[in-house]
Amino acid sequence: MIKKFFSNIPKSKTKDAFRLAIQSAISASVTYTTLTVFNLPEVFVGVLSAVLVVEPSIGNTLEQSKGRVTATVVGSIIGFICVVLIPYGGATVISLIITMFIMNAIASFRPSWRYGVVAALAIAMGSPDDAIDMSVDRITSIFIGIVVGIVVSLIIWPEKASSRADKHLRLALKAAAQRFENAVENTRTSGAEDRKTSSKFHKSLSDAKEALQAVKIENVNQLKKQIQNVERLYNSILIIHRVALHSNTGVSDGDAGIEKDTEKVKETACEITISLANNEEVDRKQLEEFKACVDTVKTNLEYSETDGDLNILRNTLLFGITEIKAAILDLCEYIPEESNEEDS
Repeated sequence: MIKKFFSNIPKSKTKDAFRLAIQSAISASVTYTTLTVFNLPEVFVGVLSAVLVVEPSIGNTLEQSKGRVTATVVGSIIGFICVVLIPYGGATVISLIITMFIMNAIASFRPSWRYGVVAALAIAMGSPDDAIDMSVDRITSIFIGIVVGIVVSLIIWPEKASSRADKHLRLALKAAAQRFENAVENTRTSGAEDRKTSSKFHKSLSDAKEALQAVKIENVNQLKKQIQNVERLYNSILIIHRVALHSNTGVSDGDAGIEKDTEKVKETACEITISLANNEEVDRKQLEEFKACVDTVKTNLEYSETDGDLNILRNTLLFGITEIKAAILDLCEYIPEESNEEDS
């Protein structure tokens, strides 16, 4: 059972897990050594900051570091004010209530500031005599931990947020190709909806969008365009899926050569999409063949002798295929040529 569990984990997830584990372990050990060698207090908070600031990509790490520093400063100020204004001792509980109320209220609007609760709590539980020293010590330790985490992320097995976004986008493309193949098949014979592939697509696209938010250095416009095109491709495939729900009417079966035409469209579209996902070159001949296949479907449907619901469904099928063509052509324009990591 355990073997089966690990065998189902994608290679990319395993790689991410090892990267994060190694970076976190090194960050923690380096921070601990630095703080103890220089006899600095608040070792626990410093090590914790070094570990928590490390993210799967450099961009995420930089984003986390800004939030950690800001949250610590805000938390220290609030904790300091509370411990100075409220007498130490029996009123500590009141100080804690006020401090936690303010910090968590702020965190509801600024989630990244929630980490400041740690600093605020520690200071609020102290005495006014050492509130300033405690605040300075805590901010210093956290700052050292964050610096170490950033340096480790930049040196030890680094990965850019843009690379992660591109990687997840290619996984989404593979899922979209599988979804299209299943949808076309289901326009001829009734078949179950492929929920697993659909879930894989949405997860990969969501991961790509999340990674895009952390891109800080590169121009994000091209990546945004890629994500939009992949999303457009999938939404067009959903049109085919809706037509497939009425497969008992033989939407793409039988007359006018529709079955053969749609099969050819499916084959060429999936070949191009998989090539893009694998970062393989798509030549002009492939694109021209794909466009010709779509045009053939359009021409034959115009001369097919159908009416009523079947005619509506076939025209909807044509619309979906036309939209897929437009999305694929745009993808061929915006997918970059540089090689990226392969994922299984």
